[in-house]
Amino acid sequence: MKLEKSELDEILAHFPEKINQAMVDYVTDVVLLSSRYIFTKRSGSGQQYGYCTHCKKTFKTPNLKHNENTSCLECQSICTVKASGRGRKYLQDRGYFVWYEKSLVNSIAITARGIEVYRDYSGDYKKVQTDFHVTAIYLFEPGKTLMIDRYYWNSSWRKRKSIISESNTSKKNIRCYYSRESIAEAVKGTLFQYSTWEKFDHNELLEFFDLAAKYPCIEYLSKLGLTNLIKDKLVGRKTYSAINWRGKTLDKVLKLPKQEIKAIRDSKISVSYFSLYLYHQSKKDGSNLDLKEAVHLSHLVEPFREDDLKVLQNYTTMRKIYSYIKKQYANKNKKHYYHAPQVIGTWKDYIADCKKLEMDITQESILFPTYLYKAHQDTIKKIKYKEDQELNELIAKRLKVLNSYSFEYKGFFIRPVISTKELIDEGNALSHCVGGYAKQYAKGGTDIFVIRKVSEPDKPFYTVEIRNNVIYQAYGFKNELPTKDVQAFIDAFTKAKLTKRSKGRKVAV
Repeated sequence: MKLEKSELDEILAHFPEKINQAMVDYVTDVVLLSSRYIFTKRSGSGQQYGYCTHCKKTFKTPNLKHNENTSCLECQSICTVKASGRGRKYLQDRGYFVWYEKSLVNSIAITARGIEVYRDYSGDYKKVQTDFHVTAIYLFEPGKTLMIDRYYWNSSWRKRKSIISESNTSKKNIRCYYSRESIAEAVKGTLFQYSTWEKFDHNELLEFFDLAAKYPCIEYLSKLGLTNLIKDKLVGRKTYSAINWRGKTLDKVLKLPKQEIKAIRDSKISVSYFSLYLYHQSKKDGSNLDLKEAVHLSHLVEPFREDDLKVLQNYTTMRKIYSYIKKQYANKNKKHYYHAPQVIGTWKDYIADCKKLEMDITQESILFPTYLYKAHQDTIKKIKYKEDQELNELIAKRLKVLNSYSFEYKGFFIRPVISTKELIDEGNALSHCVGGYAKQYAKGGTDIFVIRKVSEPDKPFYTVEIRNNVIYQAYGFKNELPTKDVQAFIDAFTKAKLTKRSKGRKVAV
C-alpha cells in the first residue's frame, strides 16, 4: 500500500535522518569485514607496493600473489590481494544489516532499520566509499507495530500488512546481519527491556518484537520456561488456539488453573501447543487428563497425526484414546509399529474400513479391538475397491508436479502412483489399505508414491504417503515397516527431494 506524504512523514519522524558512527563502525568491522584489499603494483625498479583499502596506507610488500590472503603490514587486517593492473569491473561487495534504535518520538517505542551497504572497486580503488541504502524500517510500540519498505523499481515507500524479514525475501542472496548490541541499547528504559529478547535469535528478532509489542504475555511465557511456545509461534507452527495471546494474567493466557501453572514451573514440564490443546480437549469431554498425561499423549501422537486424532475424537474420549494407544504400542510387533503415531494412523484407517463395511463402531469391542493390527488386516480383506476414471483424470494432472519427486538410489526407485487401478493393485498385492486413498490422492489431500526395486520395476514393494513434504507412512507387505536398506533409501530420498535448504544467511553480532 503506497503511503501518503503526511503519513510517511509521521512515520519517518521516529527515525534519525543520518547514519551514525556506530553503524559505520559495525559495517566496517562486521558486515563488510571481508571487503578489505591490498592492491599491488610495481615501480620501475620492480619493487612491489601495496595499498590497503582499510587503513588507506601504501607500503613496500614482498611478492604478493593475486587473490591470496595476507595481513596488512600497517594495520594487520586480513586482506585479499588484488593486482591493480587486472580488470576490476565486477569487484563489488554488498551486505545487509538490521540496526535497532530508540524512537525519537515515543520514549517507550523502539525502531529498526534494514540497510543495504555497497562498495564498488571498479574505478579508483583509493576513492572507494561505502554506500548506505535504507530499504526497510520498522516501528514497535506497545500494542502497535508497522513496517514500510521501498518498491524495488523506485525509491518510494509502501506499508506492509505484516512484519517480515528482508533477509528471507529481497536480501536472501546476500550476507545478512543484525546487531544485538544495538538492541540492548534500544530497549533500555522501554517495556521491551523485560521481553526476554536475549533468549531468541530468529529473523533479526523482527517478528519477536512484533509479538512482544502486540502480546505482553510473551514475557510471562518466557519467564515460565515456555520459550518453545514462543519459538513455535515465530516459525509459524500450528498453535491449535491453545493460547489466549491477549490474556492479562498467566492463567488466562494458558487457560490453566494457577495450581497447574505452578506444577509446570516446579516440574519444568516441556509443554507444547499440541499438549495444551489435548489437555483442554480432555477437559471438554470430561476425561480430564492431567498435564503430564496430555504431554505424554502429545508425544505418542506427534509428529504428523493431529488430524487423525481429531477423527478419533468423534468416537471416544481423550483418556480412552490415550489408554488404547499405550496398550497397542506396548504390545507392538516391531514389524508394524515403529513408533506410536503409527497406531493412530492404523486405528483411523481401521475405523474408515468399519464404516464402509457398515460395522457398528458404537460397540466398544469393534471400536477398540484387542489386536488392532490383525483387526485392520481383516477389514482390508473384506473391502473391494473399484477403478475410477474421473479420479484417474485428476491424478494425471497431478503427475506433472509429482513426477519431479521421482528418485533412484542404490537399487531402488520411487515414483508417484499413476492411477486408481495402481492404488488398488498395490493395496491388494501388499495387503494394506492404500486403495482407500484414491479420492484423497486425486484431489491433492495427500501424495502417494511407490518404491520399487530397479530389478523388478513392476512388482509392488513398498508404498509411501507424503504430506507437506514429510513422509507420513511407509509400508510393505501387510504393513511391514521398512527394512534397513529400504530405510536408507527413504532417508536419501528425503534429503534429496523433501528437505528444504535454507537460502538466507543471517548472522547476529
